[in-house]
Amino acid sequence: MIITKQFLESYPLYKKLLLELPYHADSITDIGQPAINMYCKVCKSVQTFNNNNNYWEVHASNQSTARNTDVWGSTFRVKYICSSCNSYEFKFFLEFIKTGKSKSDENNYIGYVWKIGQTPPWEIDIDQNLAKALSEDAGLYKKGLVCESQSYGIGSYAYFRRITENVIDELLNSITDLLDEEDKARYQAALEKVKKTRVTEEKIELVQDLLPSSLQPDGFNPLKALHSALSDGIHDKTDEECLDLAETIKAILTYLLEEIRSRSDKAKNFSDKMKKLLGKK
Repeated sequence: MIITKQFLESYPLYKKLLLELPYHADSITDIGQPAINMYCKVCKSVQTFNNNNNYWEVHASNQSTARNTDVWGSTFRVKYICSSCNSYEFKFFLEFIKTGKSKSDENNYIGYVWKIGQTPPWEIDIDQNLAKALSEDAGLYKKGLVCESQSYGIGSYAYFRRITENVIDELLNSITDLLDEEDKARYQAALEKVKKTRVTEEKIELVQDLLPSSLQPDGFNPLKALHSALSDGIHDKTDEECLDLAETIKAILTYLLEEIRSRSDKAKNFSDKMKKLLGKK
């Protein structure tokens, strides 16, 4: 299967999905028509959508069939309908572009497919839990998604890096609430120094020792890895290279935000209850 569920569900316009196919595919159905999960505005919930047309049915040629349609250089309209209400539809316009000949199979060519249109359009929505975790950074996150939707990968990285730096600053500001008196004295001088610097790497070095183990799987510092990847993308990568890692970047950033702010909320809730209990006594 060439066309993937993830490609249809989450790829923005003009993000490439690489593929390898014969010059003239005998069976275009091998490209794939996977079921997808999208939000249905009729059912008002996420539903399964199934493809309800064959690629060649909407090809430029009225005489197209599965056996005489050449994928390369073609644009197809692919329709998906909600399996629940059987009325709400998504339409994707897919263009297949050949870039060269395969080095592994002389009968195949390599290229890519991308969306050149989608209706309803790719939406800039944020899950409610994520919006809560993002708090004041929700606007920055949306701007990052807008850049991604227009294939401006470098631009999206700039916004995601700003959020990462804000998370680091937030952790620095809340560190003293998490430390006992001995640790406060030990970190206070370094903390005051780091708060004055604009060098994010210095801030990360201080914060990483205080991150809970659940936020450092296998000893990796996610803040350092995330900030480094975003900085490298801004300075050394192309828009396309940044887009290839955008989903991974967002997944790590989302996990960190939700974990950090969830822990903060739980700690505050616990502290308030303890004060209430001690006050009663």
